[in-house]
Amino acid sequence: MLQMRSTLAKFIPGMALAAAIALAVAGCGGNDDQNGPAAPDPESGTPAPASSEAVPAGIEAAARMLLSEELEVDEGDFNLHSSEEAEWSDSSLGCPEEGMAYAQVITPGFKLVFGRAGTSYSVHTNSDGSHMVVCGDGE
Repeated sequence: MLQMRSTLAKFIPGMALAAAIALAVAGCGGNDDQNGPAAPDPESGTPAPASSEAVPAGIEAAARMLLSEELEVDEGDFNLHSSEEAEWSDSSLGCPEEGMAYAQVITPGFKLVFGRAGTSYSVHTNSDGSHMVVCGDGE
């Protein structure tokens, strides 16, 4: 009986570990109904669609403030036309400046398009909104 307990005591932690690994692997599987995000176009830096989750209000407000400061107009003058999650092909957020070097890493973030007086303005961000750029008209 003692030998059986000793063998069982050695066997149970291994089973627990195997079960934990099986659960972790199962959790990594995707839903067959959904495809993962497409890779960004490396030529244009066009964002790959991620999910349809809404852009956090704080990021939208910060983007309005950035536009307001750059264009020297009131924040309330901008209407949000669209917003979406994006995966940028590098840390330029899809808006590289000539002569600058950027980390070549997929950078999750958001693309917000605002309108004002018939003109579109695109603001690209990283995922937490700590880095934002105004990226041309409607880009």
